[in-house]
Amino acid sequence: MVQRAGKPQGGRGNPYNDGKIGQGEATLRRLAACLAAAGVILFGTAAFPGSTDLVGKPAPDFKGASPFGKPVSLAAFRGKVPAVLTFWSIYCTTCVEEMAGLQRLYEKYGPEGIAVVAVNEDADVGVGRVKAFLDRSAASPEGKFTYDILFDGKGDVLRAYGVSRLPTLFFIDREGTVREVIEGGGDGREMRVVSAIGKLVGAVGPEGLREAAAEASFDLDAKVPLCGTYRAGKWYRPLDLDETRRDVVARSRAEGEEVLRREAVRRTLLQLGVTLHAEDRIPGCRATYGVDLRSPYRRKDALDRFMDRLNLPRVLEVESQETVEGERELTLYRRIKVVLPALREQFLQDGYSTERSDLRIRFARATPFEEDTFVEALYEQYRYLSTVREVPSELRGRPEYVVSSHATQAKAVEGLNALNVGARKIAVELLPGGIAEVTMWR
Repeated sequence: MVQRAGKPQGGRGNPYNDGKIGQGEATLRRLAACLAAAGVILFGTAAFPGSTDLVGKPAPDFKGASPFGKPVSLAAFRGKVPAVLTFWSIYCTTCVEEMAGLQRLYEKYGPEGIAVVAVNEDADVGVGRVKAFLDRSAASPEGKFTYDILFDGKGDVLRAYGVSRLPTLFFIDREGTVREVIEGGGDGREMRVVSAIGKLVGAVGPEGLREAAAEASFDLDAKVPLCGTYRAGKWYRPLDLDETRRDVVARSRAEGEEVLRREAVRRTLLQLGVTLHAEDRIPGCRATYGVDLRSPYRRKDALDRFMDRLNLPRVLEVESQETVEGERELTLYRRIKVVLPALREQFLQDGYSTERSDLRIRFARATPFEEDTFVEALYEQYRYLSTVREVPSELRGRPEYVVSSHATQAKAVEGLNALNVGARKIAVELLPGGIAEVTMWR
């Protein structure tokens, strides 16, 4: 499983299962925000009027203290510079990652170009805990925040802005009017943030936007088993007797590296608004009927086919790494940087499109077996694939399919005609209304 490396932000376990749910409004507020990010609403609209309702209206003013005692006021920026307001928690990994991105943009434009205020919602653990977190974070290159941070001790700012999920960003122009709101996570969020700031500043063109979002870095980890024979809980020998444990470790490490590179590319594509079909990829090993297999068979998916064509040295760089070897597994920690312009350039050069197109697959002549063969070939061979979903057919008993592709409709049909469906032949024709008519025969 690939996940964020390290311990939970703030150095303690899940704050929502520690028995303090009923001990204060701050905990309930932050629980509501995180539940809302998952699509669950804890409070009604009377308590949270809705942050997007503020778009086009004056931003509510506030004044308070930062975790370091410095007074913070929104009115101080009015008439001078536009402002970005972000609501965050030390227990929200996405929030902290986004704060690092805002720091880079803040350094790009400077305090004369834009103001950034990060409103902290951790009143239940106290300002001292937040300050300690920020002090520890400042020890890392990307963990020092030079913009203003406000400690929302009573939740007044959160209520005034109707925030129901973390992180939530407000983009406020020089006159103090809210121009845009971005709530929670979601595909392509980083590019939306960069674009919103570019519009807010008003003096940045496409080149400036590309520069501001030139890189993306991810802290990832993966656990990879050491395939072999175990006795009394200890590793005894490899599956292949011609190998040594060192060989097994090297192979497991290579498999883990591949999984982490794939995850870094997948996340970067999401920031570009691209979702290529990617199956879960969990490192493993097995032995079946006396035949030793180093790892389970995995079919290639659309993300694999893009990775196969990717110039990895030009696009990816491992900034830091650590590998911990245990008795039964390796744990890999990697910080991987992805160069967004290089990734986007190759993506477009290979015939992909950042926009998705839909085709309704309609079979003109095919047996049920041939239809299933076609769908299987989609998952294994079709490199533009984003999603496949079944839809009821008005013309026959079997379902039809809607295929979403990161390619134009014409390019998508060209890719469908190139599918290998075994001994059968295939012809796909694009019809009006976004219908791809499929004929299969021997």
